[in-house]
Amino acid sequence: MERSEDLKQVRDLHLVRDERDREVEADASLRAGNAVVLVSQLLSAACLLQDDPAWLALLSLTFVWGAVKGFHKFGRDREGVYLAGGLASGAVAAGLLGVWFHRAWSAGMSLARLIGYAVACRVLTVLAGLVFVGLLLGLMWLAHKLGHMEGERWEQYFRTISTAGLLARMALVMAAALGLVAALSVPLFARLGFQRPELLAVLFFAAGGAHLLTKFSRRREELVEKLLKLKRGKRGQ
Repeated sequence: MERSEDLKQVRDLHLVRDERDREVEADASLRAGNAVVLVSQLLSAACLLQDDPAWLALLSLTFVWGAVKGFHKFGRDREGVYLAGGLASGAVAAGLLGVWFHRAWSAGMSLARLIGYAVACRVLTVLAGLVFVGLLLGLMWLAHKLGHMEGERWEQYFRTISTAGLLARMALVMAAALGLVAALSVPLFARLGFQRPELLAVLFFAAGGAHLLTKFSRRREELVEKLLKLKRGKRGQ
């Protein structure tokens, strides 16, 4: 693919953000946050009507949102009113979560298990990254052995495929790595004594994917620039 076409495609897909893209993304994040707060409030009301203590945890999200907003404004403007608002919202959120944890603890929930699951997910996410590297290198080795991909053929490959195409292939490999680790986590969760290990594995896959997607979104310009330099280097050789 020609360099000009490649750059146009990268910009059309907003892989490299300009000022307007950043404004649109910030506005989208704000609207998404407001939507999550609204839905959590509706679910909280539904749980309260059903006498389900989950309403406490759901309602706390509104005050977590208020605390984060207040602290962010204080960090930008250094005005005491924002700090006071953030502290007040944070205190209410902590109180609601404290009552919910107390009720859940009384009902038999183990805080140690919750922390254990969080630690396990963190370790599994790191493992997924290692599996991703292994799969990527394995695919390149197979391409070399079965497809006889060597110097000039690799250069031809990088010349003909777009940067967006490379990112899509990397995303597929990452999804495969995450799915493989999620599948392997089922017997691990069962071995650790967790109930419903299959659902926990699905939750890990969804949360891990969201985490990796967020990391990519924050650093995508850096990755795209590296890929463009790699392709320019291949053409210049």
